[in-house]
Formats: sequence, structure tokens, C-alpha cells
Amino acid sequence: MKHAKKIVLLMLALCLALCLTACGSQKENTDDSNSPSNTESDASSADAEESTDTSAQKPVLLVVSFGSSYNETRDLTIGAIEKALQNAYPDYEVRRAFTAQTIIDILKEREGLEIDNVTEAMSRMVIDGVKEVVIQPTHVMPGAEYDDMIAEISLYASQFERFQVGDPLLIKDSDYDALIASLLEETASYNNEDTAIVYMGHGTHHEANSTYATLQEKLTAAGHTNYFIGTVEATPSMDDVLALVKDSGAKKVVLLPLMIVAGDHATNDMAGNEEDSWKTAFINAGYEVECVLKGLGQYDGVQKLIIQHTAEAMNAPDPLSTSQIKDGTYEINVESSSSMFKIVKCVLTVKEGSMNAVITMSGDGYNQLYMGTGEEALNASADTYIPSVLDADGAVTFTIPLDTLNVEMDCAAWSIKKEKWYDRTLIFLSDSIPADAITVE
Repeated sequence: MKHAKKIVLLMLALCLALCLTACGSQKENTDDSNSPSNTESDASSADAEESTDTSAQKPVLLVVSFGSSYNETRDLTIGAIEKALQNAYPDYEVRRAFTAQTIIDILKEREGLEIDNVTEAMSRMVIDGVKEVVIQPTHVMPGAEYDDMIAEISLYASQFERFQVGDPLLIKDSDYDALIASLLEETASYNNEDTAIVYMGHGTHHEANSTYATLQEKLTAAGHTNYFIGTVEATPSMDDVLALVKDSGAKKVVLLPLMIVAGDHATNDMAGNEEDSWKTAFINAGYEVECVLKGLGQYDGVQKLIIQHTAEAMNAPDPLSTSQIKDGTYEINVESSSSMFKIVKCVLTVKEGSMNAVITMSGDGYNQLYMGTGEEALNASADTYIPSVLDADGAVTFTIPLDTLNVEMDCAAWSIKKEKWYDRTLIFLSDSIPADAITVE
């Protein structure tokens, strides 16, 4: 019996020893930095770090939109624009930012969806080590939202090696032409003499609200007299448009949003069944009404125009300051935002740290300039205005002081006939200055 117990004890001891040996072996394998599993893990970590570094160096195209809490239309409009830009510029990482904090907060609370505002997006790029940035807004006009965006992103401009900003949808005459072509294409099936095609914009108390009147003028001048532009919150108002439609003799009205996204305003203010909606107002006025809930962001022509603006920003020359140009006189090119402000010649003079440009106009309709907006000109002292001067040939000229080339400048022009300031933008270009006249600081 004692012998049997001894055998059992020996067997238990042997089992315990084997278990301890096995555990020790497993621990050694776990701690072995040369084990296959750890070698693979380390390689994966290295690859991840390398991938992160590569991503950080990739240029970023930040698409800035007002935003929308309507998921479907957001994907069809803002999402479609972002996708089109990514397809057009595959070497860039496309990122998103919204300017409407209220919408950002709604999406976060309702769906857990986190979208950067502009400041957050800019800070994130700095932290990520991004060196090249292109900012492309999807705003229809350079209004308050656009101004706020410019103010925010400008604080970060010096933290990138290259920093470019694309235009909003409507700036230059050619932008209006492109948008009108897109509007006509999208509404071709409705376009007949008995149908009024009414586009409803947002409207703003910002001076950029004149964009709507300009678009209407261009549509009418081009013979599209059954197209009407109105706004929800400014002028032309719904009542203004209703009066014009009545005068046109139309029998049917098609309502569409003149907004990137067909969101709350389009769904409720335009197409809603409430008494104060545009749809109800036109029905009560005796019209057959059809509402089309399709944002501008879905228009192929609008996407192409935004892509074009991005290309212009990417290809824009870097700013060139006075100190980078040798003293001398150079004939340079000037881009004007309006064909109504046509510059036929520009002579740049650089001397002893100062620079000015003498521009020669194609006509004689303006007699004063102000380097700023028309609204700013109204509040400025008259001695800050730039008067016109006739040259030896009787052409109208203006002498404009400059400190930098290749940057967009606000310029208000006083119309003699209309007795009002007109907003323009100018870019004085360095492309015709000889290379040996440009110094590298």
C-alpha cells in the first residue's frame, strides 16, 4: 500500500515538473523578440508608422461647405462634389469642413457623426504635418460665410509651405456664364414659353446679395426671359418674383433651389405645404406648380465649375512682394473679375522699395477707384479714392499702389452713369516679368 502511494506521489511530481517546464517554455517564447509573431507585429507597426508619415506629407484639398443635416441630400450634393474633386485630383487627400456649427452639433448629437469646423480642420492639418493645402469652398457667393472662412484660414496660412484658396461658385463673368449654361441644361425639359422657371436662393444682408440681381440680369440679357431668381431672406423676395412671373404670362411654375444643398429651405420654405411657402403662394396665385428638390451640388456643370476653380487655385503663382522684384518698369497682365471693367494695358513700376501699377481702361465709364469693397468705399474718406487721369491719347488710367503681385484684390469702381460703386476683383500677375528681374529671398 505504501509502495503504491509512493508511485502515485512520484507520478504527481513528474506531472508537476512537466507542467512547470511547459509554462517556462511558453513564457520564453512569449518574451522572445525574435519570435515570428512579434517580428510580424513589429513589421506591421513600422508599416503603419511609414504609412502615417506618407499620409502626412500628402497634399490636402479641404472642401469647405455650409453643411446640411439632411443626410440624403448632403451625400448627393456635398458628397458628390467631394467625390468629383477626389477623382479629379487623386494625388490629394480630400477632407471636409463645415462652417455651420449648428449643423455640426446636430449631426454629432443625433448620429455621433463628427465633422470638423474650419478651425478644427486647419489645426488638424498642422498637427498632421501637412505641407501643401488647397482650400475649396462650395459657397455660391463670397458672402458672410465665405468672409468668415477666409478670416479663419488666414490665421494658419504661414504654417504651410504652400497655401491656396479657390473661388466660391460665382465671382467672375465666366462663372455666371458657366452656371447659366448648367441651369439651362438641368431645366431643358421644363423650358417653354408657358412655364416660369423660378430659382430660390438663400439671400443675405451682405453686399454679395447683389449676386442674385447679377444672375437675373445675365439670364434676361441672354434671352432667357422665363427664368427668375429670388431669395428666402433678402431681395429679390418671393413677392418680387411673383409679380415678375405674373407679368410674364406664364401658366405653370417650376420651383428649384439655387443652393448647393436642397435641405431645409428647399424642403420647407420652397416646397412645403405651409401657408408661407413659395409653393403655396404660387398655387394660390393660380399657377400649376412643380417643385424640384435637387441642389446645385448635384449638377454636373456646377461640379465641373468647382473643379475648375480648384485647378486655378492649384496652378496660381505664388505671391511676389516688392522686395522680390528688381527696380524697373514692366508691362504686366491683369485679371479682372468683370468684362465691364476691362483693362487693356498695365505698366508696373518698381523703384526703391515701392511699387505701383498704371492701368489703362478700355472705356471711360469709371472715374474713381477704391481698393476695397463698394461698401467700404461708402464709409471711406474721399481722399482715399484713386482718381482717373487721361493719358496722352485721351484714355482713362488709374495709378494703383501695390505691395504684392499674384494675389486677388478687392477694387470698387465708381460708375459715372449709374452713380454707384461696383465691386470688382483684380489680380496683378507676374508671369510677364523677366526671370532675371525676380530675386529669391
